[in-house]
Amino acid sequence: MPNDFFLARQPILNANQEIIAYELLYRDSETSALYANERHATAALLVNVLNQAGLHNVVGDCLAFVNIDDRFLRHEIIDTIPPKTFIFEITSSTTLDDLTVERIEVLHKKGYVFCLDAAEFKHLDQNKKVFNYLSYCKIDSNKLDPARIGEIVKLLHTYRIQAIATKLEDANLYEKYKKSGFDAFQGYYFAKPNIIHDKRLDTDKISLFKLCDLLQSGGDMGEIVEAFKNSPGLTLQLLRFMNSASFHFNNRISSIHQVITLLGRNALVQWLMLLLYAKPLSSELDFGNPLILMVKQRTDLMGRLLKMIKSKSTQREEGEAYFVGIFSLMEALFRVPLKSIISEFNLDESVTEALVNKKGELGELYTVVLAIENFETDTIDAFISKYKIEKAAFEKMMFETIQASAEFSRTSV
Repeated sequence: MPNDFFLARQPILNANQEIIAYELLYRDSETSALYANERHATAALLVNVLNQAGLHNVVGDCLAFVNIDDRFLRHEIIDTIPPKTFIFEITSSTTLDDLTVERIEVLHKKGYVFCLDAAEFKHLDQNKKVFNYLSYCKIDSNKLDPARIGEIVKLLHTYRIQAIATKLEDANLYEKYKKSGFDAFQGYYFAKPNIIHDKRLDTDKISLFKLCDLLQSGGDMGEIVEAFKNSPGLTLQLLRFMNSASFHFNNRISSIHQVITLLGRNALVQWLMLLLYAKPLSSELDFGNPLILMVKQRTDLMGRLLKMIKSKSTQREEGEAYFVGIFSLMEALFRVPLKSIISEFNLDESVTEALVNKKGELGELYTVVLAIENFETDTIDAFISKYKIEKAAFEKMMFETIQASAEFSRTSV
């Protein structure tokens, strides 16, 4: 069994756009090929999640979907995994012959939970053999005949199977499947919530940008304190955030000056930038929003990758890496061209080059972050090889990032 593997998560949301589960993605690191050995890769994923990272640290209180095939189903290793620990997702390439269905039936009786990746639902008669043993069924929104959506949802609900629409890329698809009665949803659309419709950034958000710039550039402390005093709503939310699980201080907080000193400028900049991705400033912050979690994970990866290739990175370099992660999702959030956002904030040229052209050291790190999210293992392998990074160290870094994201999602503000 290989010791090296890379773990990625994709959120699955309910009709209220609340994260209810994550699909855990894996790869076999014995070769550079994706899924070179499904059974070994699945086993490596389960063992490492359960024995090293801890399932709760990876998915929190959410469910965990893991891809399996017929070979893994028939292998005795599955009996070592406690029932109901994972949702075993039967891949669309699996042949549902009589032996496979019988094995699923036996495991179902033991308490194991299954999801069928039915993709386009072509082989309906073959799929029906296993319906009695399923709790979930995934349908590829790009492949399903739109005329059959209602029929398929009705059929699945007859068997008490929750229908999950996957590969949702825009609001129209999401609304269509939601109105058709689908129970859960998965796709990149959920990283692009339709929050802001304006053609430019509003005044409040530009003020936040300027405050971030003031902090990042070493601006005068008196000027920073005054900016917070002029925004009591912002100060209140920061103090509430300070009282959450994210920060632990021995001293009582008595002034915004003390808050800035205790937090440090970089941490405060990070909080302000995350605030831009949350609900409007007059509302409660929603750090369970999938976009917020994506921002958290992306910025963490940028910083951790920088330290892997440059152990003595400067505070400025770390700040720039963080900014690349933050600004990389601004266009999706605000529906404003990235170049317009960059001009509003007057970003450093190295950050701009990384975001726009993926050039320079920061651009290289950004490319690797995107490769991790999209599970492009060739790019990851090339990066590890170029910088002579030990795969065990890379794996540890990935687990720490996911754990930090899971902890962040449990933060109560």
